[in-house]
Amino acid sequence: MRSWMVLVVVLGGCHLRAGLDAASRANGPLQGVMSRSSVSRTDGVINLPPDNGRNYSLEAGFGNSTVTISGLMAVHDVTSTSFTPGAGTIATTLGANVRWMMLRWKGLSPTVAAGPARMLLLDRTTGERTWGNALRFSSGLQYKVGPVAIYGEAYREAVAFSGGAATGTTMLDGISVGLAVQP
Repeated sequence: MRSWMVLVVVLGGCHLRAGLDAASRANGPLQGVMSRSSVSRTDGVINLPPDNGRNYSLEAGFGNSTVTISGLMAVHDVTSTSFTPGAGTIATTLGANVRWMMLRWKGLSPTVAAGPARMLLLDRTTGERTWGNALRFSSGLQYKVGPVAIYGEAYREAVAFSGGAATGTTMLDGISVGLAVQP
């Protein structure tokens, strides 16, 4: 009986958010790495940098209607060729955050979130992995109907790499829109 009660409490506090960037930009060394042309190892063909890459994010965590603690995964500049064999770089942010929904008025709620993160920069040609430390901040609005919410938020992620192709500090800014499930 106790295990059922624990399961109900855990599932009742589960939160899930999935979104994509409506707009984004990077300023710093990472911008140069992500927009760099490359030459294929197999056939020597020059691969131009991907155009119109999208950023996607997924958060999952626990909390109540006011405060949630979540794990975050975001992939940056994803195109149709990002996960196929060939040249290029994949950047992924893994982190945690605390989200505060300040107040609720007829389903509308302003939110703020912040937390530490790590960014993995993977060179698809060589397999070289470089890790950077990051802080991610966001603020936005969400409109909740029942357990589902539509949200929009602006975020800023400061990433520092101490080595590799993107050595230095990069600022990632964006505006995300998406859906959230919050029982």
